[in-house]
Amino acid sequence: MNKKTLIQVILIIFLIILIYLVFKNYYISSEPINELKKKDNTVLENESEKSDKNLIKDINYTANNTRGDVYLLVADYGEIYLDNPELMFLTKVSGKITLYDGESITVVSDFANFNTKNFETTFINNVIVKRGKEKITSDELYLILEKDKKDQNSDKNDENLIRLSRNVFYEKPGYKLSADILEIDLITKNINIYMIDKNKKIYATSEIK
Repeated sequence: MNKKTLIQVILIIFLIILIYLVFKNYYISSEPINELKKKDNTVLENESEKSDKNLIKDINYTANNTRGDVYLLVADYGEIYLDNPELMFLTKVSGKITLYDGESITVVSDFANFNTKNFETTFINNVIVKRGKEKITSDELYLILEKDKKDQNSDKNDENLIRLSRNVFYEKPGYKLSADILEIDLITKNINIYMIDKNKKIYATSEIK
């Protein structure tokens, strides 16, 4: 075998090895990746289908207590908690309490945790409350009309109550204040305002006319 032929054979063998390595590293190894992507997409689709089954549109609940106060709650969407079907997470929420004497209080928020059994509601994020000429904003609001009398562990001081917390800002014509907690007693209609840290003071401003 002359020198020229030997070089050609070596080049052909090198080319064959190179083609084999390219084929092995690219085509063979890419197949499992494509299969994995397909599998991931299937899982995402299944999770989406599962979520849709737990999602309810156009939520509308109405409740009343023994005094005759009526509580109406509506939301664009509600998602049921799988571990506790009595609880729902609501989106785009609005509530209205019409007291027995005709006075009304409205509440809106981005989200809420809602108990479908006792109507206990925690409004969350961008909470706005309106009562007559009063407007109150906060990050969170807790509301319950009446607790189950059979529940021995429940705190009766928390029923017929609205409690706003975190970044509370209250205003009415000629008066503004900020505090940590603001409570509205639905029976007496009195407002209780205080700070969590007793060393801090409530900040208030008023206009003198």
